[in-house]
Amino acid sequence: MKPRIGRNIDLRHLRYFVAVAEELSFRRAAERLHITQPPLSRQIAALETALGVLLLERDTKAVRLTPAGETAQREFARLLQRIDEGIARVVEARPAARQKLRIGVLWWADLTGFAPFEQALMEATGIRSIEPVVGQSVELMTQLRRGEIEATMLVLPHRTEGLRVHPVARVPHVALIPASHPLARKRALRLRDLEVLPAFLRFRRRDNAPLYDHFSALYQANGFRPPREEVAQGTVATLLQIAAGRGCTVLPRVAARRSHPGVAARRLIDDIHVEVALAAADDLEPTVQQALHRAAPRLVAAVR
Repeated sequence: MKPRIGRNIDLRHLRYFVAVAEELSFRRAAERLHITQPPLSRQIAALETALGVLLLERDTKAVRLTPAGETAQREFARLLQRIDEGIARVVEARPAARQKLRIGVLWWADLTGFAPFEQALMEATGIRSIEPVVGQSVELMTQLRRGEIEATMLVLPHRTEGLRVHPVARVPHVALIPASHPLARKRALRLRDLEVLPAFLRFRRRDNAPLYDHFSALYQANGFRPPREEVAQGTVATLLQIAAGRGCTVLPRVAARRSHPGVAARRLIDDIHVEVALAAADDLEPTVQQALHRAAPRLVAAVR
């Protein structure tokens, strides 16, 4: 019947014993292990007690291995080598350090305000390159779920299952109207003032139903009922229509910082806004995820 080995044996016991067995000196083994002799002697004694056999014989002149000690030296050395090799293979199998992070940036955001976020992220992660990928919110979310980008700025509300969402800021909107229209003489407008214009341009509901419904609720709450709605056919086409006096729209305030010929941006008295967040895949490396969370507030400069 095989003896039952106690659970008090650990790798430290084995490494200490092998060092003594190879040096045949407690003093030299202690120096090799960077410890003092008393704890080394205690660990060897604990190992012998756990095994129930004498491994070493020693007197004032020498340390000798017993027959059991000779077997222990061979077996423990072989075992420790296998463990060290296994640990090395595990370490080699870890993913290579990420060198680049691709971040989705909303088309209307100010890229000059992206720099503080970019710098904070590189300092926190050691990543050398942050690549902004500019696009519409829905397009960027599709790329995120496909793994084509690691994180993206996101306009809420939006479906975020399977994602980690880090809040950034509430983003106010302004009205874009024809610069030639009498409304352009005012510094601030109410939504209902826009009802005198030929059409209100907005994206289709099927393109982003949660966001479309969000705006609809805000418009209704402020009593805004445009005489006609038309589909906004992209940013350039929308701006051309507004410049030609054929309609109006609302956009994030940061987008109005850019000058568009024939288009005037006016502050809205009514509260029209969206929430912007930074979304990342839930399985992104924890260190990167934490860095994104800490750096997300620095995106305020890009969206406000």
